[in-house]
Amino acid sequence: MTCEGCVRQLRFVNNLNDWVGKIVSIMIFPMVFVLVWEVLMRYGFNSPTFWAHETSQFLNGAYIIIGGAYALRWGAHVHVDILHGRLSLRRRAIVDLFTWTFFFLFIGVLLWKSGVSAWNSVLAQEYSISPWGPPVWPIRLAIPLGALLLLLEGLTKYVKDLYMAITGRELTTSIEGGEPR
Repeated sequence: MTCEGCVRQLRFVNNLNDWVGKIVSIMIFPMVFVLVWEVLMRYGFNSPTFWAHETSQFLNGAYIIIGGAYALRWGAHVHVDILHGRLSLRRRAIVDLFTWTFFFLFIGVLLWKSGVSAWNSVLAQEYSISPWGPPVWPIRLAIPLGALLLLLEGLTKYVKDLYMAITGRELTTSIEGGEPR
């Protein structure tokens, strides 16, 4: 017996993180372009840019922080499976229910602190102190956004682990277990 409303909400979060992950993955192309341009200008024409390094850092930071929820959704984060991998699915879920506490503490602090930092950056219209001087507040906004998406995806994983621990059955919300859509 499952709560259909609960499954719909979990499916919504999964689909949201799939959609955001696919959108953010496109950021790899401008990042590669910027880096190739910098290498070409620096070594091909002996005329390095003053903006490429910082631009690639901003793009990479946003790519990583916002794409983290997509990685969590599809199990792409690093695990240490020495003992965990030998347990049954139900026992794994029980162990994971305890470890989720650390995840929620970390994400809660990250969301709180990065939210305050982002808000202050937006209010101050913060800019980089580099010679190029791009605005910093958009990348600062990406951090609480990524933390929020991670929190939502973590909640879906927590609910699935709770369901598995109680019933011994997997709670599926979409085409899971395969490759990302």
